[in-house]
Amino acid sequence: MEYLNFYKLKEDPFGITPDPDFFYPSKLHSEAIQSMEYFIKKGESFMLLTGEPGTGKTTLIKTFLKNFNEASPVVIYHSTLSTKDFLKTLIKNFAKEEMEVSEKLEKFLDKIDLFNMLTEVLEYRKIQGIKNLVIIDEAQDLPEETLVEIKHISNLETEKEKLIHFILLAQPYFENLLKSHAQLNQRISLRVRINPLSREETESYIKFRLQRAGDPPIVFKNSAIKAIHKKSKGIPRLINLICSRALMVGYLESSYMIKKSFVKVAVKHLNL
Repeated sequence: MEYLNFYKLKEDPFGITPDPDFFYPSKLHSEAIQSMEYFIKKGESFMLLTGEPGTGKTTLIKTFLKNFNEASPVVIYHSTLSTKDFLKTLIKNFAKEEMEVSEKLEKFLDKIDLFNMLTEVLEYRKIQGIKNLVIIDEAQDLPEETLVEIKHISNLETEKEKLIHFILLAQPYFENLLKSHAQLNQRISLRVRINPLSREETESYIKFRLQRAGDPPIVFKNSAIKAIHKKSKGIPRLINLICSRALMVGYLESSYMIKKSFVKVAVKHLNL
């Protein structure tokens, strides 16, 4: 791409696809990763991580998984699953090495049968010393009946520990939804909130992503960074969108210096 060649970039520094290679370790994001690791070691039932859309929750998941040394957990990105589909998803993923599973799932149409089958799979994996971890993105979209089922599943345990562990990632209003699920809400032992980036973090974030993409000779003026932070409100996804469009304006102007006026044009085109 001429755009990348002009700026001497190896790749797009401001893509909006969650990419662990571009994970920016802000104080809160780093603490979130550490909290996830702590949660796994403690072996408790639930951890809740909340943040506004675009604050990097999905990137957190992928970064965490990149360094996760246990057996692969089940990650659910599309949370609008019915109870049966949710149970089947867990069984298929946790027992994927068993050839008979797919055939059995076609026969087990009853929810109780599916629950019992999942219990057997979890117990078998626990005996093998494997962690049964489920990560659910966009947990605020979980249907009511599926939330209730998750509570039931979390009751599964041996004499000493839980059979399954859940990390829920959601938008902040999910905390209010949980108030009507008192038993589930009380079992959340670890809660982490991801906030937008500060003005200083926004500047560091932009420089970090540029360096990751090849450390090009691009300079964002202080006034441009201030405007980016103001319009994005420190939300990484919006920072990426504005910076990407501002770079395009810079390219059209044959400039390595990204000015406030470029940001204004970018914001106008993005309707922010």
